[in-house]
Amino acid sequence: MARAVKEMMLKELEREFQDIHKTGCVLVSCRGLKGDEARRLRQDIRRKGADMTVVKNSLFGLAMEHLGVGGLKPMLQGPVAVVRADDPVVAAKVVEEMAKAVPAVEVRGAYVDGQVVGPEGVGRLARLPGRQTLLSTIAVGLMGPARRLAFALTARQRALLNALEGLKKAVAGRQQAGSAEPVSAGPSGESNH
Repeated sequence: MARAVKEMMLKELEREFQDIHKTGCVLVSCRGLKGDEARRLRQDIRRKGADMTVVKNSLFGLAMEHLGVGGLKPMLQGPVAVVRADDPVVAAKVVEEMAKAVPAVEVRGAYVDGQVVGPEGVGRLARLPGRQTLLSTIAVGLMGPARRLAFALTARQRALLNALEGLKKAVAGRQQAGSAEPVSAGPSGESNH
């Protein structure tokens, strides 16, 4: 391959994976994967919110080094594809499903949160809840104390309203019963009773 073409491909890989520290990636071996099978697999991966790129190992390894990601070279043997998503958990889940459905796919490992993990790390990652689920759980957890605080702050007002409502019903009951002595408030605002 001409040096200029390699340089161009290297720059393209660096551009494509520039957010690797945020998104992470999962590496899979795709040895023995037929063309039509690979096309269907890519389509399925896209539907699930991820993307798969088959890479030239030496250029991908060099691009990762330029981006400050080390430790992937041992995983870059034979035909390798890189699966990424906005959420690394989504990519791991997609790869785990893919490996179960297609015997030709073998999980090699991943780069997640600044660390390189093997196939077992990808499996653990795939069992985690996704980012959206975690954010929802956190939001619900944060809302509990806020809800209790709001309830506590309005408790006195509710108690006062309940007391006034009770007083109103008592006055209305007395008036209906024909009480000769009307209830009136004195100068201090207290009832004469």
